[in-house]
Amino acid sequence: MIAIKSIFEQISTTVFTMKNLNEVKEYVKTFVKDKDINEKDKQSILREVDNAKSLVKFQQYICNALLKYEGMGMNKINKPKDHITAIIIETEED
Repeated sequence: MIAIKSIFEQISTTVFTMKNLNEVKEYVKTFVKDKDINEKDKQSILREVDNAKSLVKFQQYICNALLKYEGMGMNKINKPKDHITAIIIETEED
């Protein structure tokens, strides 16, 4: 069985270890443009990349997208089978 990972899962580890906003933007643009995903979703992600003003804000967008698209949103928190762990990432502002 092949595990399918979302775009956000695939880029998150790298995005959270990079320190430069412009490098992150270039990495994500290249990664997303090369993927065969819904064009509307692709354009939405690329728009967020273009609008990113700080590394921390862009990382926050990635976190929120993971929560939304991976079914880990707050509406799931009260179900006993679901456990959500918050991860605090320290980064330097550009």
